[in-house]
Amino acid sequence: MNRTFLISVHLRWASAFFLSHNPKSIELRKGSFGTSLKPGDTIAIYATLPTAEVLGIVRFVKRETLPLDRLWQQSEQGQLARVSRQQFDTYYASQISGVGVWVSAAELFPSPIALPKLRQSWGPRWQPPQQIQQLTDDQMAALNIDR
Repeated sequence: MNRTFLISVHLRWASAFFLSHNPKSIELRKGSFGTSLKPGDTIAIYATLPTAEVLGIVRFVKRETLPLDRLWQQSEQGQLARVSRQQFDTYYASQISGVGVWVSAAELFPSPIALPKLRQSWGPRWQPPQQIQQLTDDQMAALNIDR
């Protein structure tokens, strides 16, 4: 059974998943990010402040931890991740490897779901995840996500 997760992404990179031409298909992360993801899982994309909205969903394809030169190469020199070499090098400064999370089938929600609405459904103290959060059935229902 496929599961649904929520990740927080800066708006610049969050919106890139939903571009009509050459959408972002790799999310770059560090450490052990996404080790519990399985192919076919759904990932809801939350754009961080000041936007503070869930923009849509993507389908998880695969996750790989790679040496930085291989990750850069696999991301087609940053094109699939929508990053420049300088952004890549700055993000991975002092790292020897990085995590690539490949996604597909991006679906932009007709109306983004704002943080106040999420807190109304999920509780007033709910905070967007720093890394990744698996959603419950009730949380998915609030986003109108079907399994």
